Amino acid sequence: MTSEAVRKRVAALLNKTLERGCTEAEALAAAAKAAELMREYGISEADLAIDEASVRRRTEGHSARDYLWRRLAFATNTVTIMDVDQAKAIRTYLGREPGPQIASYLHVVLDRALDRAVADFKGGTYYRRRRTLATKRQAVAQFTQGMVARLIVRLDELFADGISSEAWDAANSALMARYPGSVSLDVRQPTVKKVTTASMDGYLAGDAVSLAHGVGGGGPVAMIGGAR
Repeated sequence: MTSEAVRKRVAALLNKTLERGCTEAEALAAAAKAAELMREYGISEADLAIDEASVRRRTEGHSARDYLWRRLAFATNTVTIMDVDQAKAIRTYLGREPGPQIASYLHVVLDRALDRAVADFKGGTYYRRRRTLATKRQAVAQFTQGMVARLIVRLDELFADGISSEAWDAANSALMARYPGSVSLDVRQPTVKKVTTASMDGYLAGDAVSLAHGVGGGGPVAMIGGAR
């Protein structure tokens, strides 16, 4: 079994309690098996509070979107790492529940929103008036940077009351324990050097994205809690 599968197996065993309808013999047997697995795989009780969730990725760590994913991780008290799983490029969010579930859900929501907004921008007059491929690419970059800048502000506002340095430290410690060979990648904050029609359009597009369902209602959970 993989380490993540073992953690889930241990958590499931520890959920077999008298309060959940198990007999005393069943609960004791489950606890004994959980303890055995924890010793065998070096799993601590703190590890059981840490979860992870992965999404497909299309970038390599240096784009405006990558900076957005870093800030999404911070807002949800998680850390994020790029990896490859079964030949698929993935980005994993790791931290205390329900942080990884919220982060992975919102990652998909925001990624799709960016795709739609860029497609709409390309169909507009400003983009079509750019005469060269270079100026068209520059316009898309400016649009994306403006949209990312607005989305980051909104994420910070949305999760302000739940951001916890203690939870982030726990997530970072878990990351180093689970991925000891990982290296830190410097992702620079995208800056809008000159406010253009493209960057303003992007900023307004970021304001129009619906984020509420990412943390309640149709989303996985209501909100992350925690001391600041």
